[in-house]
Amino acid sequence: MSPLPTHQKSLIFNTTTTTLSLSTTAPLPSPPNEHLLAVHSTAITNGELTWGPYVDWPTHHTPCFDVSGTILTTVPHSPFQPGDRVFGRVRGDRDGTAREFATILPSEAALVPEGLSMVDAASVPMSAHTAWQALFEHGGLTGGLANAPRVGAEGEVLGGQLAAGKRVLVLGAAGGVGLFAVQFAKLADAHVVGTASGRNEEFLKSIGIDEVVDYTKMSVEEWIGGDGARKFDLVFGCVGGDKNVMEGWAAVKGDGAYISVVPGFREPDGGKPEGVKSFWFIMEPRSKELEAIGRLMTKGLVKTRVDSVWRIEEYEKAFARTATGHARGKVVIQIVNDE
Repeated sequence: MSPLPTHQKSLIFNTTTTTLSLSTTAPLPSPPNEHLLAVHSTAITNGELTWGPYVDWPTHHTPCFDVSGTILTTVPHSPFQPGDRVFGRVRGDRDGTAREFATILPSEAALVPEGLSMVDAASVPMSAHTAWQALFEHGGLTGGLANAPRVGAEGEVLGGQLAAGKRVLVLGAAGGVGLFAVQFAKLADAHVVGTASGRNEEFLKSIGIDEVVDYTKMSVEEWIGGDGARKFDLVFGCVGGDKNVMEGWAAVKGDGAYISVVPGFREPDGGKPEGVKSFWFIMEPRSKELEAIGRLMTKGLVKTRVDSVWRIEEYEKAFARTATGHARGKVVIQIVNDE
């Protein structure tokens, strides 16, 4: 490996002043159990700058945890070697990847799927992991995580009928997490409905959604219209706001599940309906899971969506775009301008 430069561009979030700036810092050596990574691109998670009180960040912290890049160093017993192009999700309690050189655990990374650009790869990990774990692990859509759709040894798709007859509602279907949830649920043969603005309906239909509820025109409760047959076996909440949270409760069947990743998720006044399973969670980065998702992407069965791409010098615009809550897919900061 060539010697590291003495300085690198890095975004720094001051947790005391809550200000974000572009700085010049020295690349840090990687711990012995983490690969040093030459960062190509990194993606923003909406609201991530508010996580500090919950994860004990230092005063000066680098944001952004979804990453694509090139492995520079070896780690004992790791499957990755210098030169490998990987993508992954760094845990949110460590320093992020909005910098030229970052570190990543082998358990957080997978090889970039064939045919996927490095920019697109950075948009995948958090969103895909979250949707996968919500539907197949916590939501039990296919009867458990082991039955999630997957590519078999001969290239065949397995687990493709296990959710047949089930109804899934994705709240925030056009966002980074929602678009993966739509595609994963359809791979399992569920009937999928999602909330989105009318401008996103054509896009969602292109990735397989069955029906779109235009939240600018009607609520989910109005769309159901008192018809119990239109309620859902699984409701997945991935868009914020108390109104959206409460709409999920109005949509779930009495024996269904309501899974959420929305901060502030709560039960309705008076408690949740009897028989409904509810769960709020934070995704876990898992190398093998991301590898399995990557195989689906290589076969063209799942696609990602990048809302917009910004240079690191344009970080303020990138974070502002994410904060609107109307990004279609992920907002990516490209560190290396080669594509």
